[in-house]
Amino acid sequence: MIENAIVQPNELLALIERGGVRIVDTREILGDRDAGRAAYEAGHIPGAVRLGWLDDLSDPDDPIEGQIAPPARFAAAIERAGISNGTAVVAYDDNNLFLAARLYWMLQYYGHNDVKVLDGGWPRWVREGYPISTEVPVVVPGRFTPAPRPALRRTKEDVRAIVGEGVRPILDCRWDSSYRAAGGHIPGAAHLPSTSTLSPEGTWRSPQEVAELARALGASPDREVVLYCGGGVSACQVFLALKMAGYQRLSVYDGSWADWSTGEPAPIESH
Repeated sequence: MIENAIVQPNELLALIERGGVRIVDTREILGDRDAGRAAYEAGHIPGAVRLGWLDDLSDPDDPIEGQIAPPARFAAAIERAGISNGTAVVAYDDNNLFLAARLYWMLQYYGHNDVKVLDGGWPRWVREGYPISTEVPVVVPGRFTPAPRPALRRTKEDVRAIVGEGVRPILDCRWDSSYRAAGGHIPGAAHLPSTSTLSPEGTWRSPQEVAELARALGASPDREVVLYCGGGVSACQVFLALKMAGYQRLSVYDGSWADWSTGEPAPIESH
């Protein structure tokens, strides 16, 4: 089954006018903890609430920054945003950090299926002249019960075993610059940068194009595919893109290169 996990700006505007959707602004800037909130306060999609990747959705006790929050902490943040188990969610970012896709994966991991990502994100919304608001909506807290799907999230131990098997394809989703700078990758991994899932205009490439890219690297829809990047975010962009291309057996190594290349030694293959 091919999943349509994106929404066009005109479709989102219609949803806003009709009501019944929770829009989440996930914009962030690495190295500036306050920039995402400042951007939200300066202007956002009408009715949108803000959820911060590090402040709201991540585990502050994990030595690897940005790891998915444990169930109770995640549920508390989601509920504060007015999201319940039956709430339709649309997430957007600025196409710089792929945090809308990260929230998509997080909600999927915790059992929430009704979530989509705005195609083209904030830049397209602004470019095409859709309405902008500075009003912070009054939110009625939701009731969210997490139902984790362990198969969607891989640990270092899991990936070690998968590398040892040498059967399941692993895709490295780091941007070209960070991939080259690292000088190495998880053994056997093929490079499919998350940016390759987008057109030059910042909109999603077609599912057929994405599937062709993945197939060329040995990752076909009939196989389980493991995704990783630098810190677990860009891999979620590819997770969403492959889901729309009909891939059903996908998982994200949450710790990714930040975890693999630190702590207990793990094998590294040069590139």
